[in-house]
Amino acid sequence: MISLKKMFNISPRFFRILGGQTANEHASYVRNKKRDHRGQPFEAYTPAYEKRKKARKAAKNQISSLPTPNLTLTGKMLNSIRLIRAGRSGFVYGITDPKEAAKMEGHQTGVFGKNTNKRKKRIISSKKNAVPPEIGEMIMDEIGKQVVRQITTELKKNGMGFKVYTI
Repeated sequence: MISLKKMFNISPRFFRILGGQTANEHASYVRNKKRDHRGQPFEAYTPAYEKRKKARKAAKNQISSLPTPNLTLTGKMLNSIRLIRAGRSGFVYGITDPKEAAKMEGHQTGVFGKNTNKRKKRIISSKKNAVPPEIGEMIMDEIGKQVVRQITTELKKNGMGFKVYTI
């Protein structure tokens, strides 16, 4: 007998793998595409900060000198985005390092060290847009593929067919 429970019960192992992949993809998306949680470009740097960054005088251990915002100066903040936990119903990822989390919170609120500029918030995740559109599509595609694999397995096991097509 076909078990609908087995067809749609996704394992914590799958979510652990997908969660780790999503955390890496999200950081890479911000760093390489230079876009926010809605897929829009980040607000530009102030001219003074852009000049310091280009000259590699914005911070100690600076690795980025790009004039366009990608939330990478030393690389530590985006590198600290990790899978926190995964279970039967999904996964959670984020930053657990307090120092790096404070930096991210500053970007989210528009507070940059001594400077506050609410117009220049650089948000990578919100309640409405937890992940950028491209990352959301990737997550849905991977979950869809997993469900198709599980349906195919259940059908084969019960001798009822072996190919499931997605539209």
